[in-house]
This record gives sequence, C-alpha cells and structure tokens, in this order.
Amino acid sequence: MLKKVIILLILFALVTAGCTEKDPTTTTTVSTSDGDVDIEYNIPEGTKDEWCPVGTTWQATNPQTGEMASMKVTGTETVDGVILCRAVMDSNTADEIAKMDYLWSEDGETFKWTYYDAAGKVVSIINMKDGKMVMTDEEGNVMEFDWTK
Repeated sequence: MLKKVIILLILFALVTAGCTEKDPTTTTTVSTSDGDVDIEYNIPEGTKDEWCPVGTTWQATNPQTGEMASMKVTGTETVDGVILCRAVMDSNTADEIAKMDYLWSEDGETFKWTYYDAAGKVVSIINMKDGKMVMTDEEGNVMEFDWTK
C-alpha cells in the first residue's frame, strides 16, 4: 500500500503544482501493477497557479475492489518558522494506513508526513527540514538521515 500512496502523492503533487493541462474538474484512469485506478480531481477556480491551492480535491478509486483514497488541500500552517501547505488524505483500504496529514513548503525542501491507522493512532511520521530526515515509527523508534553530507 505504501507504494500506492507514494504513486498517488506524486500524481497529487503534479496536480497541485499545476503541471497538468486538464480542466478544473477531471477524471482519468491510471494503470498500475495492481490494476486500473480511477482518479478524479478538482482545482478550484483561481487556484491553479498557487503553490498551495486550497480546496483542491483528489480521489482515487479501484473499481475492482472499491478501495478509495481521497485528499484535500486545507490551507497553510507554520511549523518551526516555515509556512507549509497542508493536505489531508483519507482511505478505506484494508491497509494499516487510514489517514495521512501531508505538509510541504513552497520550495519542497521541507515536508512532514504523518500516517494514522483507523483508530487514529500514529503509524509513522516522516519529517524533512534543512536536508535532514527524521522517521519515527509507531513504537517511537527513530531513524535519522542527513542528506547535507
């Protein structure tokens, strides 16, 4: 499922960055190794060229299984002095990830992903700032990577 989430996040990033030439409301089908996925997204009028297009929505559905994931850009937050755009993803898949908060900076250098299970418990957190990544799992184990070296 994590592979699917990453693929869908990349598509979402392209949509929110204005890298597609589609109309504001669009449905398309993407073929994956797990089968076809129908993707629908909506970019509100006047937000296409914004780095944080508040109100943009995206939904992916697997017609074969009925599994669905949806995401909405909800606004900006300031975290550690950095303005981040926030999107929230919800999913009805059988996977352990039911919800995700995704925050990212305009330059893409800072981001934070927080994954939750169906009960609202944190499954993992991934932070990236100043070239340093910190990953924390549900047991509190921490892995740190320094990409500046």
